[in-house]
Amino acid sequence: MDKRSQLALRFQNVIFYILFALIIGMLAWLGKTYQKDFDFTHNQQNSLHESTRQLLQKLDKPLKLVAFVPDDAVVHSGLKKLLEKYKKIKPDTDLEFVNPELDPQRARAEGIQYSGLMKLFLGKRSEIIKSVDEQTMLNALQRLSRDKQRLAIFLEGHGERSPVVDTSNGLSKLAGVLETKGFRFQPHNILRTQSIPDDASILVIAGPQKDYLEGEVNAIVDYLKQGGNLLWLHDPGSLHGLDDVEQLLGLDVQEGTIVDANTALQKMLGIKHPAVIAVIDYGQSPLTRDLPAHTLFPFPTAILIDQESKPQEGQTAWQYQAILPTLGTSWLESGAIEGNVKFDDDADKPGPLNLGVLLSRGSPKDTSAGVKATEQRVIVLGDSDFLANGFIGQGSNLALASNLFNWLGQDDKLLSIDAINAPDTKLELPGWALYGSALFFLLGLPILLLLIGTIRWLRRKRR
Repeated sequence: MDKRSQLALRFQNVIFYILFALIIGMLAWLGKTYQKDFDFTHNQQNSLHESTRQLLQKLDKPLKLVAFVPDDAVVHSGLKKLLEKYKKIKPDTDLEFVNPELDPQRARAEGIQYSGLMKLFLGKRSEIIKSVDEQTMLNALQRLSRDKQRLAIFLEGHGERSPVVDTSNGLSKLAGVLETKGFRFQPHNILRTQSIPDDASILVIAGPQKDYLEGEVNAIVDYLKQGGNLLWLHDPGSLHGLDDVEQLLGLDVQEGTIVDANTALQKMLGIKHPAVIAVIDYGQSPLTRDLPAHTLFPFPTAILIDQESKPQEGQTAWQYQAILPTLGTSWLESGAIEGNVKFDDDADKPGPLNLGVLLSRGSPKDTSAGVKATEQRVIVLGDSDFLANGFIGQGSNLALASNLFNWLGQDDKLLSIDAINAPDTKLELPGWALYGSALFFLLGLPILLLLIGTIRWLRRKRR
């Protein structure tokens, strides 16, 4: 190579090293300026659950966690790492450490009784928590996001379902879940007070079996006229004296029972009775459009809108939205559900039918001075069994129930915030694997142990 070629080669080498250094510097700058995390673990165990991320994105107030813990580097590091997950979704998240032994006055002022407790702040509202696992944090954030605790009044005295009964027909499981999210459930007999509590956020009529007295019905009607929110769960059959409530709401509550002839779907979902209705298409209602799975309604009836109804004098007209449509293979059976039930063109009503209706209007409470404008909301559903302990765990029944109460409580930002289920709690195996496992553990393993014991016994006997 001549000198000219050598100079050109050296020049190329210099340019290469300069460009290489520039690329390394640019990559370092990009890595520091823009950060993107990837979680390749099974079930995304190192990331926040989708429900937590959705809620954090909806919160409009700063979030702060004050940890009353000793000066332990390991504890501090773990909490900082945990809060970083929340800070990535909600940048105005802060963490503060307070040693209760060194600052006992601050601990007493915050209501901290012993070391290890934490206080979660959302804006000006706060709550003491004992753990920072994600489900505990999610429940606490839902409670703090409400302006106050929601009181749900359950009428009793007429065979209604009760939130304090833990049998299969009770609603104790639903009450237990929603109480962690900021609801309070209270049974109420109108005859004792002749009225409905003023602080009630929601009035619940859950499948009555006996007729209401005229005075009780008048109390319910007055509650609605004053802007109260109502969840009316009606099972097939009589209205039990609530005809005036039906007329006030402008609805046509049916008496028959919905059945479905879709045997293929019933077999797939394990449904053994044609009157257990599966809803799989939800439409665009905010209460149902994000439900992750089907919902099951045992022995429901249809709720129709009375097109000829008119608002009573001095009342704002209701806005209606039908929800929970059944499939086209269903119909409203007017006769008894016995034997081989078939559709009757003359007596039965063909599907699809709606199991519920949402009603909303400007609340009469808005007219009072100094009261913030709200919306009166009512939900009428043709079934109460889907909330019972025996069915609340089926499909998306619990998620739907949470949405019903959140919507009635004016907490729209909490719709579709599901509970966090622990991963890897269910083992699914094909049929041959189940039979193989059963044969091995019930027959093969005992025979193998017996054979090993026999061989060792024979060897010892020969010695």
